[in-house]
Amino acid sequence: MWRIAHQTTRRQYAGGVLFLMQADLTGLSSPLGRIVIALGLLAAIVVAVRFLWENRNRR
Repeated sequence: MWRIAHQTTRRQYAGGVLFLMQADLTGLSSPLGRIVIALGLLAAIVVAVRFLWENRNRR
């Protein structure tokens, strides 16, 4: 009875494992993609710091 009650009734998606193992189609895992992401993050930080620096005395 214990085994019957705890059997999975749903079929597992066979393509799920293959989907996780596929190569990165966007190219963001490549060295160039990582550099682009890092530069974008750095640009966002610079813009935020400049905005805060210019508005530091406007209270």
